[in-house]
Formats: sequence, structure tokens, C-alpha cells
Amino acid sequence: MAGPEARGTGPAEESPASSRAPSRRTGRDIAEIERGGWRPPVFRKRAAVYVDGFNLYHALDDLKRPYLKWLDIPGMMRSVIPRSQVLKRTVWCTAFKPASRDRQLRHAAYISALEARGVNCMLGHFVAHTNGCNACGHRWTSWTEKQGDVNMALSVLNDAHANLFDVAYLITADGDHAATARVLKQQFPHKKVVSVAPPGRGHNRYILEWSDARLSLTAAHVEAGLLPSVVRGRGRTVVRPTPYDPPDLPRQRRHLVLVSSQ
Repeated sequence: MAGPEARGTGPAEESPASSRAPSRRTGRDIAEIERGGWRPPVFRKRAAVYVDGFNLYHALDDLKRPYLKWLDIPGMMRSVIPRSQVLKRTVWCTAFKPASRDRQLRHAAYISALEARGVNCMLGHFVAHTNGCNACGHRWTSWTEKQGDVNMALSVLNDAHANLFDVAYLITADGDHAATARVLKQQFPHKKVVSVAPPGRGHNRYILEWSDARLSLTAAHVEAGLLPSVVRGRGRTVVRPTPYDPPDLPRQRRHLVLVSSQ
């Protein structure tokens, strides 16, 4: 099963052995995709990106650089997918988690910024569970995300049935989405699946078993694909929350820029 083609006159270039991962299901190597050369727009394949929002968030949070969370997902992906493809659709699946008001406002601002960029944001919810210790009697509340994985799976399969893409990029390291990749490949064997590992995460081996190629994101990819301080689009203006300011951008200067842009 061939991987996504790179931009050029032929198939994607072969990756070195060190950039390959074997599939236990097929026994073949899953190559890391490459950008490749130029190809006329009429021959470009349609790409769609599906994001496990909390899986990506926790990967970014582990980098300990809050400004990386102000990520332009479609912008970053356009810079890393093969030039033989054009990004047609981005779906981001998340949920509002009960938290401090500041964190909720940052989350809402980011959702609004992504929507201004044309991203389809699918929102789930959290359910509270009360747990306790029988020995000491201590009790606490934990929260479980609901609908996130289902929203992502349904988005992939609905878009496949609507024939909205040729190549699906799954940004997640969660093995639950192996089922999504499996059903997609079984029902649409001509469509390609690319496993996309968030920064600092490895590829899930069960997703790789149903993937045609793989892509490993890095902190450098994220840093090169951040949203601007002010995001405009679709009738809205979104200002970047202060905690997401890059470290080399003085707060006072940012304020002056915002005032002058009104």
C-alpha cells in the first residue's frame, strides 16, 4: 500500500530506514512523509486534518512553553504536508473542562481564533465522578471527557462518505483512534491515512497498523506555526490571551500594537 505522494512527477521519495516504522498487521514499513517538489494545483490531492484536542494539548503543555498553545493548526499543517496535497478541511475536537475562569476564557478565545481561521470545532463535555478512599474516608471529584473521540471518529467517517478528502491526517497518540483508522481503511481502501504524532509523543502502534504514512511533529513545527497576536476572520476579532505571549514580545509593546491596529 503506497503512502501519500510527494509533490513532483512521481510518488513520494523513499525515506531512510531510520525514519520507518514497521506495521505488525501488514509487515511493511510505514514511512515518514516528505514535503517533495512542486506539482501543478490541478493534480494536488485533498488533505483533511483531524485533531484530538486534549491529546495535542497535553503534549504542548509538557513542553513547558505556554505560548505554543496559541497554535495555528491549519497553518502548521500546510507547512509540513507534501506539496502534492492541498489542505481542504481541519476538524478540532475538544471539550470545556470545569476550571478557573481564566482558563475557560483562554480556551474560549482559542476556539474562537480557530473558527476565525476556518477550523471546524467539535465540542464535547466533561462528566464529574465522585471517588473515595474506604480506609481514610477522603473523597474527591474527578472529571472525564465525553464525546471527544466519538466526534473525531464521526467527523472522519462522515467526511469520507461525503468524499471531502483523499488523505486524512489523524493528530493523536491515543490508541482508541486505531478503530477510526481501521474502519476508514476498510470502507475506503483508496483513501490514505497518516498517523501524526504530537510533539514529544511517539506514534501509537495500533494506529500505525492502519496507516499509509506517518508524520512526527516537533516543537519547531509548532513554534513556526503560531497564530498572530490578533486573529481576524469570519466577522470576529480575537486577541491573544496574555499568558500565550511569546517570551520575546514585551507586554507594553504588544499593547501599543493592539491600540494602533484598531
